[in-house]
Amino acid sequence: MSFEIGPVPPIQPGGAPRRAAPASPGFSPDLERPVARTPAAQDTALVSLPATPPTEALDAVGAAAARAAELRANNRELHFHKDERTGRVIVEVRDLDGNVIRTIPPWHALNVMAGAAL
Repeated sequence: MSFEIGPVPPIQPGGAPRRAAPASPGFSPDLERPVARTPAAQDTALVSLPATPPTEALDAVGAAAARAAELRANNRELHFHKDERTGRVIVEVRDLDGNVIRTIPPWHALNVMAGAAL
């Protein structure tokens, strides 16, 4: 499994509205296909989503987009894939031609995600 993250445009508050949920219960609003319903799931109340993402989420997406733009300006991109042998996610820094410049060790990526000082 692998995927590329290309340029990410900044999200503005009050951006594109979310699509309304379908009128008939039992359908996923994003996939538009039937969703298996269990008795417990039918008893739970529907959760309403805010019209816009929380400010913290917008800030985090904006910071990630700025970092992606900074990497791209330096002819770099991040590449993520799963090592089939270990099951761990591997993070590579690549140039825009796809050549691996550096592989980020899993422990280092976990420290960054945990907010540890580097």
